[in-house]
Amino acid sequence: MDAETDSYRYAIKNAYLHEGKADMSAVVGKIKALDKNADLKKLMPVISEAVKKVNAMGFAEIENEYRRFEGGYELRQPEKKEGLPDVGLENIVTRFAPNPNGPFHLGNARAAILSDEYAKNGGKFLLRFDDTDPKVKKPITNAKEIFMEDLNWLECSVTQVYFASDRLGIYYSLMEKIIELGGAYVCTCDTEKWKKLTVEKNACPCRDKSPQEHLKLFGEMVSHKLKEGKAVLRIKTDLNHPDPSVRDWWAAKIVDKPEHPNPNAKDRHVWPSYNFASAIDDHELGTTLIIRGQEHKQNKTKQEFLYTYFGWVYPKAFHFGRVKLEGMVLSTSKIKAGIEAGIYTGWDDINLGTIRALRRRGFAPKTLRDIILEIGVKPSDTTIEFAKLADLNRKNLVGKFSSIEFIEDPVVLEVGFCPAITLEDGTMLSEGTQRFIVPKKETEKAKIGSTVRLKHAYNVKINGKNEFGAVAEFVGTQKIDVPIMAWLLETRDLEAIMPQKQKAFGVIDAGLKLKEGEVVYLERFGYARIDEVGEKRAVAWFTHK
Repeated sequence: MDAETDSYRYAIKNAYLHEGKADMSAVVGKIKALDKNADLKKLMPVISEAVKKVNAMGFAEIENEYRRFEGGYELRQPEKKEGLPDVGLENIVTRFAPNPNGPFHLGNARAAILSDEYAKNGGKFLLRFDDTDPKVKKPITNAKEIFMEDLNWLECSVTQVYFASDRLGIYYSLMEKIIELGGAYVCTCDTEKWKKLTVEKNACPCRDKSPQEHLKLFGEMVSHKLKEGKAVLRIKTDLNHPDPSVRDWWAAKIVDKPEHPNPNAKDRHVWPSYNFASAIDDHELGTTLIIRGQEHKQNKTKQEFLYTYFGWVYPKAFHFGRVKLEGMVLSTSKIKAGIEAGIYTGWDDINLGTIRALRRRGFAPKTLRDIILEIGVKPSDTTIEFAKLADLNRKNLVGKFSSIEFIEDPVVLEVGFCPAITLEDGTMLSEGTQRFIVPKKETEKAKIGSTVRLKHAYNVKINGKNEFGAVAEFVGTQKIDVPIMAWLLETRDLEAIMPQKQKAFGVIDAGLKLKEGEVVYLERFGYARIDEVGEKRAVAWFTHK
C-alpha cells in the first residue's frame, strides 16, 4: 500500500464530503480498512501530514482533486443514514456504555438507539457496562438481563456484552504500562493540598518521582497495603490547561470495602475512573464511533492525553445535548430517591420516563426510535413535548389495537316499554323493561323530557333521574338527530392508572377476552395498555388521549 497517496486521496474524499475539512479519525479508519495489518503508529505522521495539507486547500481545489480520484476509491461510499450525518466510516463499531445503577430512561436510550442505527449494515453495536463505581453509584444486580430486556424491546441488536468489572486485570496492566511510559504517577498528597497546587498550575511533589517508585506504590495500591484515600493514580496532562479538571486527572483510586454484585471483582480494591476504563475499552474493543452526552465532551479532552501516550487514534465522537420528556422524571438519582421515599412505585412508575415505564404504559418501541432518530445527534438540549410523542404513538398504533366501550363513573338507565330487538352484533335486548349501564356524565347532561339515542340501538325519552341514574321509555328505532349515549349490559370493572397518582374507574363488557400487555382504545377516554386481567376486574395503564 502507498500510504502517502492513500492518505492524501482519502483525506480529499473526506474533506469533499464534509464541507472542505478532513477528519483525522475518518482517514485513519479508511487506511486501517485498506490494510488491517498496517502499523498505524508508524503511519500516523504520514496521515497527519496528508490531512493538514488537504485542510489548507480551498474547496474548489479539493473538488478538482476529488474528481481526479473519483472512481478510484476501493471502498464504497458509506450508505447515508436517514436523518443522521454521514461519519465517513464503514463497518462502524459503536457502543452503549451505561453505568448500571438503575434501568435506563429515554435520555440514556438516545445513545443506545443512535449507536444501534449507525451500526446497522455490517457494523457492531456493543453493550459495555461502566460498572466501576462500587461505592457511590453502585451497580444493580441482574444488569445484563434488565438492560437487554429494554434494548431488545427497542429493537436494538446487541453484538456483544462486556462488563468493565470483568476487565480490571487489563486496566491494571495498562496502568503499569503508562507509568513505565512516564505518563502517570501515584499521588500520595493530601487531597486539599493537591487541589491547591493544581489550581495554581503547579506540580505536586509526587509527579517527578521515577517510574520505578510509582510502580512500587501502584503495587501497594493493588495489594491493598495502601488504604482508601492514601493514594491515587493520576495521568500526567498539561498543568496549564484552561480547564482545571483536565490537569492531571485521576485514573484509579482505592476502595477499602467495595460493594459490587460481580463476584470476579469481590477482592479488588483498585478501581479505575470512568475516563480511564472507558478510554481503554473504546480502543481495546475496536470502537470507531462514540455517541454520548455533551457532558462527556470534556472527558474526550482528558482521554486524548491517554491515547497520545499509547500512540492510539481517538474514535470519531458525537456529543449531543440533554433530552427532557415533558411531564416525566428522567434523572436516575431522583428516581432512585423517589422509590426509596415511596413517591414512585418502582422503576416502571407511570410518572417516569424509564424505558420500562414507557413500555408498560403502552408506547410502541417504534415511537421512541422515531423521536430519537428525528432529534439525531444535535448538541443542543431538547425537550420532547408529550403531545408530539402521543401523536407519533397514535400513528404507530394504527391497526394494532381494539376499541373498547368504556363507561366511566357508571350509573343505571332503566328503559320501559322496550320491544325485543337483536342488534347487528348479535346483542339481544329484552322486551318490557331493559336495564342499561351508562356514563353518569351523559345522564346528568340529558334533560328530563329530552330524547337520546342509545348507541347502535334505539331512541329513548328521559322521564326522570335518581341517585342511581335515570329512567326512560322507548320512543322508536328510527335514527334521528339527538345526542347518542353509550351503554353496556353485563359489565366487568376496569381501573385505569393515571399520572400524578390519579385513577379512573369504570366498566367494560364482561364478555371481552382481554390479554395482559395489549394496547386498547377506551372509547371517550383514550389509549391504554391492559396491565392486569381478573375475572371481575381489570387494570389498565393510561397511555394518552
